Amino acid sequence: MRARRGITLFEAVAALAIIGVTSVSALAAVGAEMKTAERARRALEVEALATQRLDFLALMTDRELLDLPDSVSKGQFDKPLDGYKWTTTSAVRSEIGGVYDVTVTVTWPEGAYALHSALYRRPPNATRGR
Repeated sequence: MRARRGITLFEAVAALAIIGVTSVSALAAVGAEMKTAERARRALEVEALATQRLDFLALMTDRELLDLPDSVSKGQFDKPLDGYKWTTTSAVRSEIGGVYDVTVTVTWPEGAYALHSALYRRPPNATRGR
């Protein structure tokens, strides 16, 4: 019986095909992982930026919430986050005195994120004339 030497052309092609399929699958998995990591990074940044703007609104008075200044109602974040812009709206919730519905929307070229909340301000006391 003769010992076999070397590999045949068919075996070489089969091995290359297996390596090729495995490599493509591995690259696709790495690409998907990178895309997921980018989306997670973006989500964390955007949520933090929207929360920061909402925290700023929490410092505003009743009168300021009724008529938001231009610098509060819209703007662009400073570098290195200058790819993000924000808009803010505030409206009185008519059925409950002193409650404001506020929305902070952070936008970027590929999307947007809106954060909704309610803020309470003690309604101004009415005084009687003497």
